[in-house]
Amino acid sequence: MPVGDAATWTGLYFGGFAGGSFGDTDFSAGPSGGPSFIDASISSSGFTGGAQIGYDYQIDNFVIGAVADIAYSDFKADISASAPGIDAEAEAKLQYLGTVRARLGYAWDRALIYGHGGFAYGKSEQTISFNGTEVYNDSQNRTGWTIGAGIEYKLTDHVSFGTEYAYVDLGSKTIYDDGNTFVDQDLKFHTIKALINYRF
Repeated sequence: MPVGDAATWTGLYFGGFAGGSFGDTDFSAGPSGGPSFIDASISSSGFTGGAQIGYDYQIDNFVIGAVADIAYSDFKADISASAPGIDAEAEAKLQYLGTVRARLGYAWDRALIYGHGGFAYGKSEQTISFNGTEVYNDSQNRTGWTIGAGIEYKLTDHVSFGTEYAYVDLGSKTIYDDGNTFVDQDLKFHTIKALINYRF
């Protein structure tokens, strides 16, 4: 049965969220203009937290909407190697992550289960150090897509709490090329977060 007015999901909302990201960061390297001769997959993880704003519209038990969010991220992959007289370290980090998504869900009174998907963007940064001295630092803007699902529950008529899963694909991008050697990074990962919203 359709929900009553006291529990309607129609309206504007804003809120915050926090959670974690995890996955494998894939790297490939080789001569510039040629095929890769090194391929590596590095286990990566990190914290994510930020804010969102959105709007939902309810038709009977179905809820459609759109949401945009932006989050700080420290999702990163670390690589280190040592040889006599040399300590080398490399880090690849996602500095922030944003999305603009559509949502489609089904409501049972104060509970809402939904799927979501849309555009994702962020900024990645890479650093390389030898014996504690940084010798390389660069960043790239990244774009891609995301898809996932979540559940949300209205604690009161204006406050809702939920949890959400997303798969994020920010694609493959060349992060280093000095004319002799290239390094590509393929950035795909999962996120799980808890969220709270205030609904008008």
